[in-house]
Amino acid sequence: MSSNEPDEVGSIDIGPGTIDPHEFQVQPHAVEPDYYLAVLLLESTSDDPGHRPLYEESFVLVKAESEEEAREKATDHGKELQTSYEDEHHRPVTWHFKELVEVRALEDTTFDDGTELFSRFFRDYAAYRTLNTEDV
Repeated sequence: MSSNEPDEVGSIDIGPGTIDPHEFQVQPHAVEPDYYLAVLLLESTSDDPGHRPLYEESFVLVKAESEEEAREKATDHGKELQTSYEDEHHRPVTWHFKELVEVRALEDTTFDDGTELFSRFFRDYAAYRTLNTEDV
């Protein structure tokens, strides 16, 4: 071995430090994050005796490496949405994160016009119609 060759195989002698090429290799366990759609349910409450609970169904985009991570991130996001304030009549209102309804991986992440983000099936159309937002 000549004196110009590095002492370690696989490293490059650059003087005071060395670069290990193994540090720059893509790790086989690295996973590309996927997009998930999470459905969160929030509920408003109040100490006011005339308060009628109001619910909000929120659809949130989550980027995660697994469904489990997506569920954790969505739950954390739901908790961050919790808030309290006084309404226009100075009555206290509190929004609580009630539950994580569903998490689904998005199959198509091109996000073009008409890209379907979420759908679900149901049988009770009358119950569905009761979700009319005009009554809010």
